[in-house]
Amino acid sequence: MLLEKIFKLAENREAKIVIRGQHLRNSNTIDIDFEFLIKDSNETNYRPPIGLNHPQFWKLKKSTQEKSQLLQLEYSGVSRRQVRAAIDEFEQVFGQGCTVMHHFGIENRIKHLKGIRVSAWRKRLLAGV
Repeated sequence: MLLEKIFKLAENREAKIVIRGQHLRNSNTIDIDFEFLIKDSNETNYRPPIGLNHPQFWKLKKSTQEKSQLLQLEYSGVSRRQVRAAIDEFEQVFGQGCTVMHHFGIENRIKHLKGIRVSAWRKRLLAGV
């Protein structure tokens, strides 16, 4: 099971949340896994938010899988409302009659996630006013 949800962010950037689900054996539970990708307006393909040239790349490579996913989430610019919307859509499409489980408890991890903040001056500048 695969769901891709694209969000338009500030600064002419798009973020894609990819949710992959897998039924657990002998259970009515779906275990989901996340991937966070971004694309700027001048790019054609989506890419991970932390690449080879990013200052946090070393931290990403040293981290466990769940910590690296949270680091990618933090640097993608996605807000907790957008993550929750993607999870809710996945549950509506694939989770009918099943329990959807996040293997690293994303609900507790995204409590303080803010997303990209843009000032009023920056909004006017982006709008070309």
